[in-house]
Amino acid sequence: MMFSKEVPYTEKLNFIIYIFSRLTLNLGSLIYTFAVSYSILYFTGSALYFSINLAISSVVMTLMLPLSGVMSDLGNKRRIIISGEILLTLIMGGLLLFTYLYGFNIYAIYLTSFLTALVNPFVSNSFQTSMTEMFHKERIQKVMGYVSAIMSSAIIIGPALGGVLFGLFDFYVMILIFFITYAVSTLLDFLIKFDLYYNPDDYELNNDTAPASSTVIGKFKHDVWQGIKYIKDSYVFLRVFIMAAFINFFASLMGIYPEKAMITELKFEAETVGIINAFDGIGVLIAGIIIGSVKQFKNPVGLMKTSLLIWTFTIPLYLLPLYSSLSDTYSIVFFAAMGFSIAVLLQVINVPLFTYIQLAVPQYIKGRVFSTMGLFASSIVPVGTLLYGFAYDNLPYWIIHSISFIALITVTLTFLNKRVIEESKADVIKVSKEIDISNDLHENANI
Repeated sequence: MMFSKEVPYTEKLNFIIYIFSRLTLNLGSLIYTFAVSYSILYFTGSALYFSINLAISSVVMTLMLPLSGVMSDLGNKRRIIISGEILLTLIMGGLLLFTYLYGFNIYAIYLTSFLTALVNPFVSNSFQTSMTEMFHKERIQKVMGYVSAIMSSAIIIGPALGGVLFGLFDFYVMILIFFITYAVSTLLDFLIKFDLYYNPDDYELNNDTAPASSTVIGKFKHDVWQGIKYIKDSYVFLRVFIMAAFINFFASLMGIYPEKAMITELKFEAETVGIINAFDGIGVLIAGIIIGSVKQFKNPVGLMKTSLLIWTFTIPLYLLPLYSSLSDTYSIVFFAAMGFSIAVLLQVINVPLFTYIQLAVPQYIKGRVFSTMGLFASSIVPVGTLLYGFAYDNLPYWIIHSISFIALITVTLTFLNKRVIEESKADVIKVSKEIDISNDLHENANI
């Protein structure tokens, strides 16, 4: 537990502040996102304008990821996070003032999306790479599990709260709420001790810099390449990285199929679909609590592989209501149960994956590794979404799910092979021993 006696008071305080900061911001973000999405569709009636807003954020954030990775490794993480959050608060303040004076304006929304997408990657990447400096490595799994569980409550509450508030207040009030949550989050982050477990020795390999004669662009390319090279040169991490990309690709199926089946094929009402989708958040909540409560994973990649193989069997099973004579009631229960189960499985895939990355990747290059993963994931998700969207409009569902089932099993067994499992387990054991030695030295120093 994060509040047991052996956890230092400062780390407990870090955890409480971090949780409240992220929860506040996440809830505000979900309310704002709902308000913006609904307003664009309500005032313009155009799905294209709605898509443009999403595309602006996606493209700009993807382009910023390499630079954000380099800066989070070579710069002051606390300064990047605080400065970025102050900028984001000012950007939302500008949109609030404009909207209050002139009302809803689609171009003001686009400009805001562009500006926030410029800054967000730096804040999020710096937070990711700071995790093992804000919290002890042996508790990183618990932190990620509890954070995931608590964030899921925002996912459950946010859209519903956004809908209620949007029905009661003007659009600028939604922006005001997001502005306040940004300001509160920024103030809370001032109180976080980002260097609680900072160790200068973790950054000593940053001396592998580009030649002094290199241009600024040349040095930047060199720094970005260091992250790619680290992934490429590691037998285990290259395969885990490729597997993570496939997970994002096949997750597109889970994002499209349930809505398509429930709305188009089974003709469920919007309220029914909303209730069913809430079980996804409940699954994330329960899985996060359980993961945060259990001991540190000894073999996170092995657990990830097992969960992936179980996940593959949900792909053909998901078709049951469409190819059987289930009543509407049983179909509703089935989709709710499947959504809950898949949400749990995805947590038991993602948390071990990121636990392994946090433990195994050296601190000096962690930002560039995370940004490379983010860049690839951001690129692969639209491909998967478009491909599955086209397939569901033009092919029988059983063909799509059969191919996906076989493909996911094949890539899982290929990339997460015996050598990957054994070497990744050895990496975690090595880090655990280093943590034990460090703890022993610390205890002896206090005697």
